[in-house]
Amino acid sequence: MKRYLMTPGPTPVPERVMLAMANPIIHHRTEEFKQVFGEAVELSKRVMKTDNDVVIFSSSGSGAMEAAVSNLLNEGDVAITVNAGKFGERWTKLVRAFGAQPIEIQYEYGDYAKLEDIKKALDNTKGVKALYIQASETSTGTFHPVDEIGLMLKEKYPEVVFVVDGITAYGAIDVKTDEWGIDIGITGSQKALMLPPGLSILSVSEKAKGVIRSCKNRFFYFDILGELEAGAGKFTPAVSLIFGLKTSLEMILSEGLENVFKRHKALAKAVRGAAKALSLELLSKRPANSLTAIKSPEDISSTRVVEAMREFGVDISNGQGSLNGKIFRIAHLGYFDKPDILMCISTLEMVLKKLGYGANFGAGIKCAMETFLDE
Repeated sequence: MKRYLMTPGPTPVPERVMLAMANPIIHHRTEEFKQVFGEAVELSKRVMKTDNDVVIFSSSGSGAMEAAVSNLLNEGDVAITVNAGKFGERWTKLVRAFGAQPIEIQYEYGDYAKLEDIKKALDNTKGVKALYIQASETSTGTFHPVDEIGLMLKEKYPEVVFVVDGITAYGAIDVKTDEWGIDIGITGSQKALMLPPGLSILSVSEKAKGVIRSCKNRFFYFDILGELEAGAGKFTPAVSLIFGLKTSLEMILSEGLENVFKRHKALAKAVRGAAKALSLELLSKRPANSLTAIKSPEDISSTRVVEAMREFGVDISNGQGSLNGKIFRIAHLGYFDKPDILMCISTLEMVLKKLGYGANFGAGIKCAMETFLDE
């Protein structure tokens, strides 16, 4: 059976990227590899819209998240964490794991961070060292207003290090790292960057590096300054993935960043419109352009929807944590275009009908097609 990957990570990998990774392996301390690594770093800066230094770890995105905590916070330091989903929850767990004190701003899943809540937490808490948040919360398909938050921090709280998990944002949504004052921006290879899992990428500002230099917490592998000093990996890097990264970033920049963001916006609009045409409810109050979280119909577990989609060869994602069985998530970040969305929506309609949901059969695919024709 032909398989269609419509999950928010891993995402499909283009043939050109797979071929780049299929090249014969070379040693990671050669000048040839150092050149490729350096080019991948420079291309990453362009996609992340930053002039700051960039570190590439061989890890999942959570590795860079851990580095952004262990390298910044001493035991007893205070940090604000925004928890509006499973990955916001991860920030809180990481801060606690390294002995620091999280001041957690918690929202219902599907909700988004409010500027006034963050300002209140900063004003009411002495000595806040860092603020941790997602750009796109993958578990709920929500885009937080990191632009507004970053600009507020730059103006009123310049001492606070602003850390943004942009793992399902960079490469799909126009995240302006330097303009918005993001001190540490994080992404991962298996999302909009169109690679297999295995790389995490982290941009780090001069302000953040100053804070890291004074940090006395414990870390070894996830050593931000050590990686920067090494130049092309303090430890053995994932050589083939670096070749793939260089190629995927070249593809993104060749398409043009504005065109990439426009494409993602159109795909997201079509999926949201199709869901509403089928009388399905979106989970997020502020949806991201990278994926869409949809509430499963009453009396139909989203687990059944995911399993039935897989019978057609289409992989979508279930809800995470308390949302398991309640929502399903359709990705549209990275190597996706209009036909992928049309295939997924039509399959979803067939699945829902098989499961006994008969509302507006055919309306979703009609809406998606009309959305694309209007583009």
